[in-house]
Amino acid sequence: MTRVATIGYGAALALMLTMLPRLASAQTTTAEGGGGWVLLNAEATSLVRSGTAAMYNLRYAEADSIFNVLVKKDPEHPAGYFLLALVDWWRIVPNADVKSKVDRVAKSFNERIDRVVEISDRRLESNPNDIVGLFFKGSALGYKARLMVLTGFDASSPLDMINAASQGKEAYDIILQCQRLAPSNSDILLGSGLYNYFGAYLGENYPVVKSALTFLPPGDKKIGLSMLRISGQRAQYAATEARYALLDILANMEKDADSRQQALQVAKDLHDQYPGNAVFERFLGRAFYMTGNLNDADSTFTDILRKVKRREPGYEITLAWKGLYYLADIRLRSGHYEDAIAYFKEADQVANRIGSNEAESNWNILTNLKMGYAYDRLGKRSEALRQYKKVLSMDDYSSSHDKAKLAMEKPYEGIGD
Repeated sequence: MTRVATIGYGAALALMLTMLPRLASAQTTTAEGGGGWVLLNAEATSLVRSGTAAMYNLRYAEADSIFNVLVKKDPEHPAGYFLLALVDWWRIVPNADVKSKVDRVAKSFNERIDRVVEISDRRLESNPNDIVGLFFKGSALGYKARLMVLTGFDASSPLDMINAASQGKEAYDIILQCQRLAPSNSDILLGSGLYNYFGAYLGENYPVVKSALTFLPPGDKKIGLSMLRISGQRAQYAATEARYALLDILANMEKDADSRQQALQVAKDLHDQYPGNAVFERFLGRAFYMTGNLNDADSTFTDILRKVKRREPGYEITLAWKGLYYLADIRLRSGHYEDAIAYFKEADQVANRIGSNEAESNWNILTNLKMGYAYDRLGKRSEALRQYKKVLSMDDYSSSHDKAKLAMEKPYEGIGD
């Protein structure tokens, strides 16, 4: 129901090709002689940890300030620039559904990423097996591809699919080289796990696409998930990203009840560790909702709305919009139809404030359809019919047109949704 989700297999491919950047903050130093972060000393380790803590809590200015210290200490090392780019990426993530907001950060992000590539290339010219250059160049290439998916990707275009895959091929080659250099590193398991999972996912769900991308591994979803779990538990620097990737897969790709319960636990852990992260709190609210914990979901989305109103970092208006939708749907399900309509109306208004594309998004299609349901349950047939007609004027999503037509023929009675 988000802009990312609606690009279907393109999103899966983008994740597969671009999650390698997550392990770039997980340096091993086979090429440098030693283990752990390539700048490993007490001061650098402290800076990296405090900076990533600020970043994951979406304290952007604080994280920028800390990582700029790394850049000043060694301006010819890619680490500081990459971490600064990662801060920009976390500025983008809460706004991924709104292109205009993504575009505001894209220039700074690309400048930082380009600097990473430039420095990494110089290192690789001197030593093609320099693991620092390999990690950070692979990271930069992956994020370039992922930003392309957010800003200009057409999932219905085979050409765009192949272009995205081509941009990711070098990143895939790099991860193989990194595995050879540091085969037992738990941080590298993040990238390996994602390639395994999505290699299998594409083969199962989009065999035509998979057959065109023969360079990708066949993959194994169970092995991929196992690798992500191990990385999330043992990785020195990539543990948070591994758990976030695992959460995304469990919540959006796996459909069984057990995966939903696992997603809830991972979301709880991430939110407990980073209570200022709007993305993790949104996942938590959705996980509560998907597992039937509607009271907890209600409390979580109510908290999100409060933070949006206080304009806390990362708590963007898009979160208010989605929070309002969930709060409305919870009330629809519990029979509080007047309250449901009030929340649906507010969600509809917020969508229109964000912009025309968002106002016609899948979220808003369901908002207007379910608002009609609530009117029907109150016996307000004319208002319900108005909503169903509005849905028919919008794109068809999740059989929304069929559902609206059915409700126009017979008032909604709460059966089947």
